[in-house]
Amino acid sequence: MPKKNTETQPWERQDRESSPAYEAFSMYRDMPKNGQKRSTRVVAEQLGKSVGLIERWCSQKSWVARVTAYDNFLTREDQRQHLDELKKMRSRQVKIAMQLQNAALEALAVTKPGDIAPKDIVSFIKAATAIEESNRKAQVETDRAESPDNDDSGVIIYIPDNGRD
Repeated sequence: MPKKNTETQPWERQDRESSPAYEAFSMYRDMPKNGQKRSTRVVAEQLGKSVGLIERWCSQKSWVARVTAYDNFLTREDQRQHLDELKKMRSRQVKIAMQLQNAALEALAVTKPGDIAPKDIVSFIKAATAIEESNRKAQVETDRAESPDNDDSGVIIYIPDNGRD
């Protein structure tokens, strides 16, 4: 049975982070979704807390580093989803290209002189083959980009404040 990942992510509630402090952090973290620029002043206003308290929480609990890690995570997830959709599209296009090639070959086999010009069938096969080849080459590039050897996402190191000096 695989191990469950119990590591707390930087954007999740941290050890010894109070509920009010995490609520404030969550509001700060989610601000760009609401069309706002992240602002401790706005968080303070919305929660009815002092700006000094929110800024202290921001500093003590490394909000800027935590939201950077969160933004990077969301970007990677968007990229993964985009690559998955791209793979599915290419797979569909290859299947269509193969069906077109088969249909053209079947048509060529049963064609009587004068029904359809052989050059038209050949053109049909060439077009379907070009579609297939293009998508297969593009898939190789996508696979290469996803390779662990090409992971350019960098390393994110987050060290929470443990309260010790």
